[in-house]
Amino acid sequence: MPTMLSFDDRSSDAGADRWIAQIGVTPAPVPRRGVRTALRFFAERMPTLPVEMALNFLRAMDLSLEVRALTLTPGEAVIAFRTDAEIASNPFRLFYARPGASKFELGINDTGRRAVRFHVRAAAPALESHTTGALDVWSIPANGQPLFRSPRANKVGYMASAGGVQLLIPNSASVLEAVDARGAPR
Repeated sequence: MPTMLSFDDRSSDAGADRWIAQIGVTPAPVPRRGVRTALRFFAERMPTLPVEMALNFLRAMDLSLEVRALTLTPGEAVIAFRTDAEIASNPFRLFYARPGASKFELGINDTGRRAVRFHVRAAAPALESHTTGALDVWSIPANGQPLFRSPRANKVGYMASAGGVQLLIPNSASVLEAVDARGAPR
């Protein structure tokens, strides 16, 4: 049961395997290491993140590939694909990518999203992982866009393609600055 999970489970293979069972991946060394890295990051950088949300984040990661905790340095550039409504209200969210990334590989519904540029203005802890196909239930689907039901989660959404590298940056508004195409602050 997800409520029995804890970020402290990162301390042992058995603990990581409890998360792996909930995520539905093979308890092999690379996925186990990725889960432990992510749990450490969540515990240190996002300690109030609900367990169910952490499970959703992990389910959207390709855990067959390396997951890394890193620090972005001032001056680095990142991008995010946001809807016009997100840009107008608050473009600072959790998920970003490196310049050149494709919105078609980030596990999101690409319809109505455009690139927003940011510069790192203070050291920014980030969790880097590859995306896996995800059921995007948080975006408003376009008219006529095919929707799917996830039997496991019992949710309906758009099946988004993946394979790209994403950066999860907590408290992004405090470490990033939105910039225009020339790099000037917005």
